[in-house]
Amino acid sequence: RFLDYLSDLCVSNHIAIPVTQELICKCVLDPKNSDILIKTELRPVKEMSQTHEYLSIEYSEEEVWLTWTDKNNDHHEKSIRQLAQEARAGNAHDENVLSYYRYQLKLFARMCLDRQYLAIKEISQQLGVDLIFLCMADEMLPFDLRASFCHLMLHVHVDRDPQELVMPVKFARLWTEIPTAITIKDYDSNLNVSRDDKKNKFASTMEFVEDYLNNVVSEAVPFANEEKNKLTFEVVSLAHNLIYFGFYSFSELLRLTRTLLGIIDCVQNP
Repeated sequence: RFLDYLSDLCVSNHIAIPVTQELICKCVLDPKNSDILIKTELRPVKEMSQTHEYLSIEYSEEEVWLTWTDKNNDHHEKSIRQLAQEARAGNAHDENVLSYYRYQLKLFARMCLDRQYLAIKEISQQLGVDLIFLCMADEMLPFDLRASFCHLMLHVHVDRDPQELVMPVKFARLWTEIPTAITIKDYDSNLNVSRDDKKNKFASTMEFVEDYLNNVVSEAVPFANEEKNKLTFEVVSLAHNLIYFGFYSFSELLRLTRTLLGIIDCVQNP
C-alpha cells in the first residue's frame, strides 16, 4: 500500500507531476533507503541449475535474480523464475515478495513518466533493456508481472531521449520530394538514418511485440483470460509508442496494423 500510495502521488489524471516525482525519486532512490527496495540483477545461467524447470531459459545465457533484505537485516536472493514457480505452488512468502516487487515496478514506471530523467538515469542502470525484455517475454512469469515489465520498458527506455514523435504517414510533401514511381517497400515517412540504431537496440522487443500480437489474433477467444488481458493492453500500448517514435518502416507498419485490426475484429463467443 505504501508503494501504491507513492505511485499515485506521482501522477494526476495520467499526467506526471514533476515536483512530486522529483521528491519521491530523491527519497526512494537514496542509498540510505535502499533496504525498502528489491534489487534486480542479471546473472549467468548455471549449467547445473538447468535441471530445474523454472531455471531453464531457452533464449538467453543469463537469468534475472532478485535480492532483498528483510526486517531482521537478513539477506535473501532468488531467481525471479523460482519465485514465480514457488508462488504458483502456494508459497505465500514468495507470492508476497513478487507482489511487492510488482508494485515497486509500478512505482518506478510512474517515477519515470513523461521523461523524468532524474529517475530514468538511476533506474535504467539497474533495469536495462535486455533485463526487462527477458522478463516481459518469459512465459514462466505471471501475466501481471510481465505487464509491469512491459509498462516499465515503455517509460524507462522507449519514451525518452533520443526518441521523438514522428508522423508515420506524411500527408503533405513537396512536389520535388515525390518520385515518379513508388512502391510500399520504397516508401518511408521517416528518413532519419539514426532509426536503424534505435531499432537494433530494441530489435528483440519489437520481435516480441509482433509475435505476441500474432498469437493473440490467432486465438479462438483472445480476451477470455482477464490476467492475460493486462499484458495484452501493455503490449499494444508499447506497440503504439514504438510506431509513433518511428521505429517501423511503412511496410512494417502496414503488417503490424493488419495484426492490430485483426485483434479488433475478433468476434467473442457469447
